[in-house]
Amino acid sequence: MALDFAAGCVGGCAGIMVGYPLDTIKVHIQTQDYRNPKYRGTWHCFRTILAKESIAGFYRGMSSPMAGVAVINAIVFGIYGHTHRNSSNPEALYSHFLAGASAGIAQTPICSPMELAKTRLQLQSSTGTQFVGPLHVLKHIYRTEGFRGIFNGLGITLLREAPSYGIYFFTYEALTRNELSAPTSTLTMLMAGGLAGTASWVVSYPLDVIKSRLQAAPSSRYANALDCYRQSIQAEGYACLFRGLNSTIIRAFPTNAATFAAVTWTFRLFGQNQVEVDAPQPEAKEIIVNQNRGASKDERFLKKWNSLLDNIWSNGQYAKTCSTLSMGVFDNSIVGTSALNYRKERSDNEIKDDKDQLSLTRVKVINEDDENEQANSEEDVDFESEPEVLAIQDIEESRNLDKNR
Repeated sequence: MALDFAAGCVGGCAGIMVGYPLDTIKVHIQTQDYRNPKYRGTWHCFRTILAKESIAGFYRGMSSPMAGVAVINAIVFGIYGHTHRNSSNPEALYSHFLAGASAGIAQTPICSPMELAKTRLQLQSSTGTQFVGPLHVLKHIYRTEGFRGIFNGLGITLLREAPSYGIYFFTYEALTRNELSAPTSTLTMLMAGGLAGTASWVVSYPLDVIKSRLQAAPSSRYANALDCYRQSIQAEGYACLFRGLNSTIIRAFPTNAATFAAVTWTFRLFGQNQVEVDAPQPEAKEIIVNQNRGASKDERFLKKWNSLLDNIWSNGQYAKTCSTLSMGVFDNSIVGTSALNYRKERSDNEIKDDKDQLSLTRVKVINEDDENEQANSEEDVDFESEPEVLAIQDIEESRNLDKNR
């Protein structure tokens, strides 16, 4: 589990470095005054920030998420990995959703104050307030709004993070799952990670708009997240819930592609492959079953028929019958006749000849043994000895059996 935390930290840092400039654009568009908008779109917002604040303007406030990303992503990937491995059915896709939702809930108490500080830092040039860093922001909020102000937007953040991370891990697992045990390629990681991040943001974006507005506004403007939602809808309509979505999608793809690629390669470098270990791999038995299902009916019939013949042939008593039956079946002369019926149809003379031949053979063996023991004796064979009596009884029993038949 320690490696889960370390990999999450590395992946989070990589994602922040790639996507933070677009996150700054997103927040500016989300929180601008609709009555007097400063930006006409994503590209206009990008050019305006670049002209006024240069490249540094896109990374203002990055120390806050960068400082907290180690803890947040460590919690996310640590809780996700632990929950998924201990789930009742880890191979099912819904287990990835539940594990991801659990991770999102667990990191919310840390994520909410961090994003509050990030939002205030990103908007400080337009509000006129100057902060030197995230801790300065949180101290100012605590002095002016109290302890409750530090966790402003906690509830709406929780509602955003749970389904967002559930869809996040669910989508990535669904896109990287394959029937073979081959490791996931880097290109597949990047594509799957980018699409997973995009899907999670599309679903949770309206909640993110309410969260950003609630955290950017003074504490006296909105009573709670529901009040912020009502005022926004009444003033701007439902379109406000998707304002800035294009910049968010543009940011989400490279950010999450870098995150998952960094996480996966961290596991590989340390001798584990977390993402691919979590992914269920088909067993050899399942592959064999699928191959057997594709076999034709004729092939299955021939296999069963050959197995039946092998079982009959293994019984020495019916070897001759089985051989004759098999020849007859493949000659189409006695198709459908079982070994038992075929034996009954044999003539009484053939059965009698077989029994007599068997009895004569046994008597011959007995006589040869007696001749070895009594080489100089010229007396007739004594039929009263025990082996000879048994031979005679066998002959009589076989003849009685033939008569009954």
